[in-house]
Amino acid sequence: MIKDKTQPTKVSPSTCISSQEEQEGEAIERRTITLPSAFTDYTRSLFGDSLYQTFLKGLEDTPPVSIRLNPFKLAENTHKVNPQLHPQPIPWCKEGYWLETRPNFTFDPLLHAGVYYVQEASSMFLSHALQYYVKQPVIALDLCAAPGGKTTCARASLPAGSILFSNEPIGKRAQILAENVQKYGHQDVIVTNNYPRDYQKSKLAFDVIIADVPCSGEGMFRKDPQSIAEWSPQNVENCWQLQRSIIADIWDNLKPGGLLIYSTCTFNAHEDEENIAWILTEYDAELLSLPTEKAWNITGSLIGNPLKDGREFPVYRFIPGKTLGEGIFMAIIRKRGEDEALTKETTLNINKTLTDARKHLRILSHGVKEGTLKGKNIIPDHTLALSISADKSTYHRVEVDYQTAIAYLRHEAVALSTEAPRGIVLLTYKGHPIGFAKNLGNRANNLYPQEWRIKSTHIPDEPSVLI
Repeated sequence: MIKDKTQPTKVSPSTCISSQEEQEGEAIERRTITLPSAFTDYTRSLFGDSLYQTFLKGLEDTPPVSIRLNPFKLAENTHKVNPQLHPQPIPWCKEGYWLETRPNFTFDPLLHAGVYYVQEASSMFLSHALQYYVKQPVIALDLCAAPGGKTTCARASLPAGSILFSNEPIGKRAQILAENVQKYGHQDVIVTNNYPRDYQKSKLAFDVIIADVPCSGEGMFRKDPQSIAEWSPQNVENCWQLQRSIIADIWDNLKPGGLLIYSTCTFNAHEDEENIAWILTEYDAELLSLPTEKAWNITGSLIGNPLKDGREFPVYRFIPGKTLGEGIFMAIIRKRGEDEALTKETTLNINKTLTDARKHLRILSHGVKEGTLKGKNIIPDHTLALSISADKSTYHRVEVDYQTAIAYLRHEAVALSTEAPRGIVLLTYKGHPIGFAKNLGNRANNLYPQEWRIKSTHIPDEPSVLI
């Protein structure tokens, strides 16, 4: 049931919601949604009555469940999505699937192994944009990246040989980002904990910048009741101003000819179309279009071309009830000039880029970390277990059952089979590495990162997301 509030909540700029992905993988409870009256009045006027009624009906629906497979950890035909979940391909992302029901993802060891990622389907539209426009290896930046959905989606969509910086300014969220990137296992992703202004000072140059900017979070109303409580007209104004500030900070880091992929998880035109118009007016840039299918039910500009210059104004808005997904807005902007990396085969100087980055940025993770010396033994870092490229042949693989895998992921002591060799071994579940343990014979010391452990004591039936 949808209701209007008479008194919207006022909040500070710090409450701008950073990304729709904040709610990825969380269980959703049905509830009565009460909307602020100021939101209702503006959005009804923006959408028109018909689309607004479609949107209201969509808010009453259960949010769709979707996952995206990790192509670097799933060799062709090794696993498929469980048919009992009635998976349906997401047309704008070849690795994405809608599921009819929500499994208990938290208790699936394959999720923790980085074999798949729980991501909202609308967010996967990034894959379509990158694969359409980026054909050669590039240096890319995901500027507001936590918790990692767009970063891992981008890494799968960029050409081989690309290098991707994944940044989150808020420390706690940056740690979550680093964890998810490490689980994904690709070596050419650099996680940083910096503000856009730090990147500006670094003078690093990028072919592609993905800016999923902090926003008022209207597109998350169905999934996140807190986003409704935090919404207010003042917060909308705070957010569109913050978004312009972020773009201004990062614009000089975009190479001539490079792409800015701007997105929000909100509906209002102030943070969406009007900000795109501001970018096009403020900077020497053009708006690019993407091919889409009518069946995708994507909505274009709700205010026409705010520049009123007679040209098309291609933007892409996902509206719950009309599109099978949560609310997002996306636009692809090209900085005028020529970026050879986007048009011609080039060789990237990754080592120089890393050297420059280390001088100016706080790097949380990149590739495989060195092991830790304890006594006479070197304890391998967990990133080695999860890496798709590092050599792990030194360590014997020990396949474990579901109960043992869950105990391991809880950071509990585990008992391995009597056939398992003594010393440090690599535990696998359904053939996929989940981490290291030191087998002592009667028990095994758990080397899983304490901060990553599953905290719940509940053990459900084994979820079968992939078979």
